[in-house]
Amino acid sequence: MKYKLVKNNNAESTAYGKWYAKPVCDNPMGLDDLAEHMSKHNTPFSKGTIRGFLTDMVTCVRELTLEGQQVKIDNLAIFSIGIKSKGVALPGDFNARTDIKSYYLRARATGEFTKKQLAIVGTATETAKNDVDTTQKTPKTNTGNNG
Repeated sequence: MKYKLVKNNNAESTAYGKWYAKPVCDNPMGLDDLAEHMSKHNTPFSKGTIRGFLTDMVTCVRELTLEGQQVKIDNLAIFSIGIKSKGVALPGDFNARTDIKSYYLRARATGEFTKKQLAIVGTATETAKNDVDTTQKTPKTNTGNNG
C-alpha cells in the first residue's frame, strides 16, 4: 500500500499540526482492466468471458442491494445500502420524501480482507511524490537516567 504524509491543518482539531499517513491510489481499474488482469491468473476463461461474468455480477449486486439484501462476496466485502436521514421528534413525524437525505453503498470488509488480516499481510511504502522532509523528527526528551 502506497501512502503519503499529510499535515492536519484544521486549527479546531486536537490533532492540529500532526502528520498522518493517507493512502495513495493509482487510477481506478475498470471492469475491462480487471478482466484482463484476472485472465492472466491461470484461468481457462478469456478476458471477454470474465468481463461478462463481472458485468452480470455488478448488475445483480446492484439489484439485490436496492431490494434490501446484503450481498457477501467472501474475503472481500458485504455490500448493502445505507440511508442518511434527518432526525424527527416522533415516529409519526417522519416523512420519507422529505426526511431521507440520501442513499449510499456500504461495503464492510469480510474474511481475509478484514482490518485484522490487512494488518498481517499489508506493507506500507511512502510515495516519492510526498514533498515532505521526513528527516525532521521530534527530539527525544531526556528522562534523567543518564547512568
